Amino acid sequence: MDREKDTMVNKSNLEEDLKDNTSDANRPQDDNEGSIGTENSDQNEEKNNEGEIEELKNKLKQKEDEANEYLEMAQRLKAEFENYRKRTEKEKADLVEYGKEQVILEILPVVDNFERALEASHGDSEEIASFKEGVNLIYRQFKGVLEKLGVKEIESLGQIFDPYKHHAVMQEEVEDKKENEIIEVFQKGYMFNNKVIRPSMVKVAK
Repeated sequence: MDREKDTMVNKSNLEEDLKDNTSDANRPQDDNEGSIGTENSDQNEEKNNEGEIEELKNKLKQKEDEANEYLEMAQRLKAEFENYRKRTEKEKADLVEYGKEQVILEILPVVDNFERALEASHGDSEEIASFKEGVNLIYRQFKGVLEKLGVKEIESLGQIFDPYKHHAVMQEEVEDKKENEIIEVFQKGYMFNNKVIRPSMVKVAK
């Protein structure tokens, strides 16, 4: 009887031990789970930081591209303005030169008339000599003004005909002259700042 009782007690103790072991096996591992949770949190935070850095890099590149685009636009505008300024200055200078040229062309016939008057003023009387001197003075003043403006007389007599500088209105056979040599000038030609504004009217040898 006592033996059976001891057997039952031992059996009961074994069952209690098995329950305790099973309970321990099923109990959550708080320490391990806490460590794993911390590692996952750090990894997520690191991924978030990497994402933010990448986003900032993309935004920075976008701003740099925009800044370069604005710089190129500003440089183009500056170059276009500089070209416009140079073009308008040249046009202004050309207009001034054109205005001078037109005035000079109006004055040249007056100079021609002075030269004709001087050539026609022949005689020994005091009145004629005085008149000729007055005309000659005015003529020299005109020539001086023209020279200051950049007007230069084209050399023609004895020169070889140049279609750019001369306008041949007559030809004549002359034995002691070269072919196309200018043997007479009917009207003087002039240049303005190295530009022919009126060619000389000439006779050439043939």
